Amino acid sequence: MDIHSKILSFLDIGYFLDYEKETVRLPERISAVEQSGVTREELFNTARQKWMRSLEEGFSVGQNCVVPLSGGLDSRAVLAGLLQFTGTSNITTYTFGLPGSFDYEIAAKVARFLGVSNIRIPLDKYEYSLDELIETSRRMDHQSLMFYHAPLRFVERDFSDGVHWSGFLGESITGDHVKGVLTGSHEEARIKFLDFNRYIKNEDVNLLSGGLKYSLEHLKVPEPELGFLTLEEGYDLLNRQNKYIAPHVMLQGFEHRAPFNHPDLMAFFLGLTEEQKRNQKFFKEFLQWWKPRLFALPVKNNIGFPLGAAAWRPKVRRKYFALMQHMKNWRNPKLNYFDFSRELIDNQKFKSLVFNQMEDIRARKILPDVIKPNVLWKEHQQGLADHGRLIQGIASLEIHLKAGKKL
Repeated sequence: MDIHSKILSFLDIGYFLDYEKETVRLPERISAVEQSGVTREELFNTARQKWMRSLEEGFSVGQNCVVPLSGGLDSRAVLAGLLQFTGTSNITTYTFGLPGSFDYEIAAKVARFLGVSNIRIPLDKYEYSLDELIETSRRMDHQSLMFYHAPLRFVERDFSDGVHWSGFLGESITGDHVKGVLTGSHEEARIKFLDFNRYIKNEDVNLLSGGLKYSLEHLKVPEPELGFLTLEEGYDLLNRQNKYIAPHVMLQGFEHRAPFNHPDLMAFFLGLTEEQKRNQKFFKEFLQWWKPRLFALPVKNNIGFPLGAAAWRPKVRRKYFALMQHMKNWRNPKLNYFDFSRELIDNQKFKSLVFNQMEDIRARKILPDVIKPNVLWKEHQQGLADHGRLIQGIASLEIHLKAGKKL
């Protein structure tokens, strides 16, 4: 096996494509939902029944429920569903990220509205340690980029005895990947998938082209008998969700529940029409029908507006954000993680931690010749180029190797 190609593939998309563990519980067959003579109300009732059944299967009386709460739709739906089975005293939520971001602030509003506790972990004050990062790597099977995960020492300290309820797969099965012109062939779908999943977006991508062949060869292909109605959904579920999202959001060492990961519920949402899935149209309408007051609160998916807001409002805000991007020190509320590129320059402790990983991996002499950690570091520190994401990937790789990853 060409280790260099595998490394380049990891740096390009941010996770290892040869990962074999399967977390997604796909239905045996996905078929178009029969809708002839079925009213919109009846479809909503069917969705509610399947949703509540998936929650019920993971819940037990007396369970201490922990919900990682964001500003999006999925964790909010999970929280609302759990409150059908237990009281607020049995549920704790936590949110990590940057104060001022949509995730951080909207999650607090949702928790207050529902009357549940919300513990917030501000990342702008969080100090990573190498020991904690190594342990986190082990718990995610050494699979993905570091520094985007929940802060392990806080989650371990405060929530180790609870059952963690995740919104894993919510977006994926309800149409978030049904966008643009859909592909009609596997060859086209593979290229589209890898292009969409590319983590490195700037000129650094030119250093990673040697990983493309490896990536193409290690994509898991949706088989015809699964019956996916779009290739986009198939490639996403079999690859990104299984190989990146699952190990990243459901760290080992905790008891997890993921109600969206239910074959019957999955078959229903994936079996809706392209029109119903595009932009999650049916799912958003269902949530507003099911819990209108709860989903009248702002959501990050709509740039901080409620789902029912007039279409022009988020459009105007997007344009405003685009203008503000050029303003010095402006913090985009859509971003819930610290600015890695800036932290590498301004945060001396973090800078030292990452620099040591760059030096250690350079000493291993395993990187392809096109990747020169010392050159990347120097250019980034001097402001000659923004290598933040590539440096993040290289440092992540070194941490995984320290944690026992075998290439």
